[in-house]
Amino acid sequence: MTIRLHLVLTIFILTNCKNNGQHSESIPTDSSKVVKNAVTKLEKENFEKTEIVCDTVYKNKGYKLTLTLFDTTDEDETIPNTLFTLSKLTNGQYFPIYSDSIFNKVQEVHFADFNNDNVKDILIQNISDVRNNWTYYLYLVDTTKDKLKKIKGFEEIKNPNYLPQYNLIDNYVVSGKIWTSFYKIKGDSVRDFDIVIYDDQTDNGNYDRNYKKAVNSIMMKEKNNR
Repeated sequence: MTIRLHLVLTIFILTNCKNNGQHSESIPTDSSKVVKNAVTKLEKENFEKTEIVCDTVYKNKGYKLTLTLFDTTDEDETIPNTLFTLSKLTNGQYFPIYSDSIFNKVQEVHFADFNNDNVKDILIQNISDVRNNWTYYLYLVDTTKDKLKKIKGFEEIKNPNYLPQYNLIDNYVVSGKIWTSFYKIKGDSVRDFDIVIYDDQTDNGNYDRNYKKAVNSIMMKEKNNR
């Protein structure tokens, strides 16, 4: 598998530079959802490719995001099937500045700030479970240095939602019981506060009260640890 990934990455980079960034279709967008796929051929094998020109998300940066699905048959979520690449337009050509091999169920991308620096970060869909709870890979974007930082373990969080007022992440997960948990980005990893509250969806339920109690408890602990 490692050899194949290396071959795919090499082919992709050489083809990307040779063709001066011109493929079957590019999709300029600042929306949170990829709405159309571009299909191309590399080395006599079909690769499904999604491209997003990010000019309206990151102004004057010349970024282009590409997802290249190189294995449509393997359903093992532990084995990468997609090459994610962020490229930068330089002297009329797109040159890769970051790449990562991931498992991607559907080629969907979101842009949202997850670390309160007023720069939208990149979330790439990982999987969805039987109850339609989605997970994502998170890449923090540094537009000053043209770098990405992948957050380890973020893809374990179902339905992640950022709370800028607290610099926390929560979620709302539909399963046997509807539940919410709380997280925070620490360096390049995710901290799980090991707090779970449940929503029984009744008028006299305690979800809202327990939610506020959980947030206050976390904020107090964070303050005392400074």
